[in-house]
Amino acid sequence: MLLLPILTIFALEICVLKTSNAIPNQSVQKWDPNACTLIVCGPAQNGLPGRDGRDGKEGPKGEKGSQGLQGLKGSQGPPGKMGPAGVVGGKGSPGEKGSKGDIGGRGLQGVPGLKGDPGNAGPSGPKGDKGPLGEKGVKGERGLQGTTGQEGKPGIAGAPGPKGDKGSVGEKGAKGSNGDRGLQGSSGLQGLKGQIGSPGPKGDKGSIGEKGTKGDSGLSEINLVKRQVSTLEGQLRALQSSFSKYKQVITFPNGRIVGEKIFMTSGYEGNFESLKQRCSQAGGQLASPRNAAENTAIHQIVALYNKPVFIGINDIQTEGRFKYLNGENIVYSNWEPREPNNDKGAEDCVEVYTSGKWNDKSCGERRLIVCEF
Repeated sequence: MLLLPILTIFALEICVLKTSNAIPNQSVQKWDPNACTLIVCGPAQNGLPGRDGRDGKEGPKGEKGSQGLQGLKGSQGPPGKMGPAGVVGGKGSPGEKGSKGDIGGRGLQGVPGLKGDPGNAGPSGPKGDKGPLGEKGVKGERGLQGTTGQEGKPGIAGAPGPKGDKGSVGEKGAKGSNGDRGLQGSSGLQGLKGQIGSPGPKGDKGSIGEKGTKGDSGLSEINLVKRQVSTLEGQLRALQSSFSKYKQVITFPNGRIVGEKIFMTSGYEGNFESLKQRCSQAGGQLASPRNAAENTAIHQIVALYNKPVFIGINDIQTEGRFKYLNGENIVYSNWEPREPNNDKGAEDCVEVYTSGKWNDKSCGERRLIVCEF
């Protein structure tokens, strides 16, 4: 009994609370006065073994400890097996409209659709600008002659036409019957003395007549005629000189002289017919050059006025065959390159440019007049 005090039962009131989490090597200890532990330092001598503490009363449950510090993230474990498919969820509410996406690449061309019904005619568009002048077409073939129309009513008498060209001499007519003898005319002036006739047959000797006056010598009459001819020649030379000066005066500065021809302008302008008529009324004709010198004279007048002129040449009767006003084919020409071209099928007259070159032109145009005398 005395050993029991020696075998000190050292009762330690130790409250040990160990809380371990998933993180190794970390623990939290706390002393609790409600927990007791019996430690036996040595075996009992002659004593009975003590009872274990299993038949003791269970102590009260301790309070829940505070949450420990979060441990480090562990390494990722192997993937688990796929679970069974879940129940299909209900349809969600429509999301907000997304922003417009980029334009996708062009898709393949689809099969052409069926031709639709023609649409209604739209309103007429505005009138377009005038297009460029098209190329000149080839000359068309001559059409068939139309049927003769009904005879029209007589037209109003027109103005007198220009004086026509002098016609050719007609055939000699048959000899007419002798007319009635006319009244005897008055006695004419005594003519010049005739030449002495051949001697007649010797007549009978006549009676002696009275003595006549002395006659003029035949040599003096010849000299008289020579003097008269010489006088006429002098007068002719003076007349020719005066006429030459007169031509130069009347042609300056609106005319030119080429050989026996004079080309003149009055400054008048008109169409081909009016110009032709004016020249005819003045006693001449529309200038019709037959060589380079005459064309140069016309060119000088054109350059002086800086206006083109019509000349007396046309192809009104037969297209492409240019003739003078008297119907003769032309013997000289000075066409501009690529002329004549009968533009729009209405160019039958000929004009002279300020360059002296020729161009076919519509006869209705107005041009400067140049007449030929």
